Amino acid sequence: MNIKNSLTLKFTVIVASILLIFSVFTYQFSELFRKDEFTIRLKNVSTNVVKNYLDKVELTPEILRLMYQKQLNRFPEERLIIADQNHEVVFASHQLLDIEIDLLKQLYITGTPFEINDDATDYIAYIFNFKGANYYIISSAIDNAGKNKLKFLKLLLILLNISFILLAAISGWYFSKQALQPIKKIIQEVENITEISLNHRVSIGNGKDEIAQLAMVFNTMLDRIQSSYELQKLFVANASHEFRTPLTAMKGQIEVLLLKKRSDEDYLRTFYSLLDDVQNLIALINGLTDLAKANAEFPNTKLSPVSILDVVMDAKDDLLRRKPNFKIKLNWGDFPDEEQKIQTLGDYALLKSALNNLLDNACKFSGNNEAAMDVRFYMDSIFIEIIDSGPGISSKDLPHIFEPFFRSNETRQIGGYGIGLSLVKKTIDLHMGQIEFKSREGEGTQVFVRLPNLQKAKGQFAGNII
Repeated sequence: MNIKNSLTLKFTVIVASILLIFSVFTYQFSELFRKDEFTIRLKNVSTNVVKNYLDKVELTPEILRLMYQKQLNRFPEERLIIADQNHEVVFASHQLLDIEIDLLKQLYITGTPFEINDDATDYIAYIFNFKGANYYIISSAIDNAGKNKLKFLKLLLILLNISFILLAAISGWYFSKQALQPIKKIIQEVENITEISLNHRVSIGNGKDEIAQLAMVFNTMLDRIQSSYELQKLFVANASHEFRTPLTAMKGQIEVLLLKKRSDEDYLRTFYSLLDDVQNLIALINGLTDLAKANAEFPNTKLSPVSILDVVMDAKDDLLRRKPNFKIKLNWGDFPDEEQKIQTLGDYALLKSALNNLLDNACKFSGNNEAAMDVRFYMDSIFIEIIDSGPGISSKDLPHIFEPFFRSNETRQIGGYGIGLSLVKKTIDLHMGQIEFKSREGEGTQVFVRLPNLQKAKGQFAGNII
C-alpha cells in the first residue's frame, strides 16, 4: 500500500471512529433522557389521577375507570393500579397482569420505588402518601413517541456516519495527494538525475517545511556524490598518467636494448634505470594502497593518548634517517605544566606519517632542502607550523592540493605522486584538527596544523577511544 492510500485509510478510520463514538454516546444519552422524561410524565399523570380518586369520595372505581379511559392525554397502553395500606387493590384500570401482581408484591416487601422495562412497556412503582395513609401505585405505558424519535435519531446517525465517512475518505485522499505532491515532484526530478547530469538539483519548494528540508538534505548528498564522482574521474585520469609514464619509459629502454647487442656497462646502466622505474611504480602502488586503506579503515581507527613530543621527534628523526641531506630546524614553545596539554587523542602511526609527509614536502620543495617547524601549546590545542623556502603554490592550485594525484605544473619535475597531502588531510580530519596552507609564489609555503589537546579531545570524540 502506498503512502497516499495509507494516509487516506488512517484518516478515514480516525474520522469513522470519532463519529462512531460520538453517535453511540448521543444515542445512549438520548435514550436515558427519553426514559427519564417519560418516567416523570407517567408518574405525574398517575399521581394526579390518584389525588382525584382519593380526594373525591363520590368517585367510584367504575366512574374513575371510565374517566381514566376517556382522558385525552393518555399514553399508549397506559395502565394504573392503586392498592391501599392493607395491600388491597382499590383501583385497577384494567384486569391485573401477572407482572403487575409481582411488582405490587415487590413494592409491598421493599417499600422502595423502582422502575423496570418489560418488552416495550415501562413500569413505575412508588408509594403515595395521602392523609397519613400509604397507597401503593403501579403505573405503566408504552412510549411510542419517544421510541419513534429514537428510531429516527438512529437512522439519522447511521446516514450521517456513512455520509461523513465517505466525505472523510474523499477529503483524505485529496489532501494526501496534495501533501505528497512535492514528494512526487522530487521523485520525478531525482529520476532525471544521472551520472551525466549530477549538477542538477532538486527544487526545495518554499524552503520551510519538512519536504523542503528533505530536498535540501538530498541536494547536499548530491553535492557529495558529484564531488566524489569528479574526484574519482580525476583520480583515474591522474593514476593512468602516473602509471603510463614509467611503463612507457621502461618499454622504450627495453626496446633500445633489443635493437642491437650492448656492452655490459650499457646493460647495467639500463637495468639500474629500470630498477628506479620499478621502485617508483612500487612507491605509487604503496601510495594507492595507503589511500584505499585510509578511506576504508580510518573510521574504525582506535584512538589513545599520544605525546606530541614523541610524534614530532620521531617524524623528524625518521625523515632525516632516510634523507640525510634534509635539514629541519625545530622550535618549541613554552611547555605547559599539565601533561594532558602536550598530548592529544589519536593514532601515533598516522600522526607520525602525516608530519613526516609535511616535513618531506617542505624540505623537498625548498631550494636548500631546509625547513623549519614550530610547536606551541595553548589552553585547549596544540599548534604546529611548518615553513619552507620553496617556490610557493599558485592561487589557482592552492584549493586543489588535497585532491588525490593533483600536482601543479610547476612541481611535476620533482618526484612524487600527489597522494601524500590527501592522506595528511584525512589524518588531521580524523583527529578533529584543522590544516591550512598559506603560500605566495616565490615566497615559500606555511602549513598550519591545529590539534585538540587530550583534555579537549576527550570531549569531542564520542567513540573509538581506548
